[in-house]
Amino acid sequence: MINLKNIIDFLKKEKVISFISVLAIFISFTLLSFIISFLVFSNTAMNILQKQVQLRIFFKDSFSEAQILQLKSELESDKRIQEVGYTSKDDALKIFKDLSKNDPVLQESLTTNILPASLEVRAYDIKDLDGIYEEYISKDYVDSIKYLKDIKDKFKYFSNVTTGISLFITVLFFIVSFGIIISTIRINIFQKKDEIEIMRLVGASDDLIRKPFIHQGLVYSMTGSFLAGLLYFIISLIIFFTNFLGIKDLGYVYLVGNFKVHFIAFTVIMVLFVNFIGYLLGKSGSKTALQNYLQI
Repeated sequence: MINLKNIIDFLKKEKVISFISVLAIFISFTLLSFIISFLVFSNTAMNILQKQVQLRIFFKDSFSEAQILQLKSELESDKRIQEVGYTSKDDALKIFKDLSKNDPVLQESLTTNILPASLEVRAYDIKDLDGIYEEYISKDYVDSIKYLKDIKDKFKYFSNVTTGISLFITVLFFIVSFGIIISTIRINIFQKKDEIEIMRLVGASDDLIRKPFIHQGLVYSMTGSFLAGLLYFIISLIIFFTNFLGIKDLGYVYLVGNFKVHFIAFTVIMVLFVNFIGYLLGKSGSKTALQNYLQI
């Protein structure tokens, strides 16, 4: 059992240290929860991006419809490709006329001669698009290829840079939090030096001497992680119910790869994860301090 009385007495005596300890852990776990959320949202965005028309191959007029359909069959047999759609010159004209229905002058000038036939290609993995692009861009029968390469590359670059910086800051705060827990336990050990000696003289077991210090570290870390989890939960609910960035309409997020869960379920998982890591940090920090400063 955690001796709350002894811990509360220490908290009252060392208010500044206690506040700094809890604050550092709170900041660390708040950063951790939002960084993981950012990674999950990035994965979700990439999955949604993959479901859009990813790559469209436009053909020269000299490449016949029969040849295009033959190429379509070849592409569909490619294990990298999920789906291939064909848009004829006539279909392209209809689509363009629908888009420009408010401009009669433009519609009158449109003919099938200026609109090429095309194939739209969706890959299982967006990473394969570069290879498909390079494979077909140099073909004589290809007029041009349009796809989301620039958007994908910019999004990936921004995601990697932001994640790298965020992880560095989080690791830094974790090191600080770990160090603060060790320092706090160390101060408590020195303050109770005489009490520890008396306990040894009366035959108290090592576990009995160690437990109060371990409990103290757990209280610090779990208080900080609980507050971080609570803040994250409140903000997540606000984001969901205000439909910020369409989260409520989407309803789910992709955790890893194509594995998806409801956004609320993900929020609960995150809160539990943050508190579990808080428990591990408190226990490991306390034990490290005891090994270094409490010679038993």
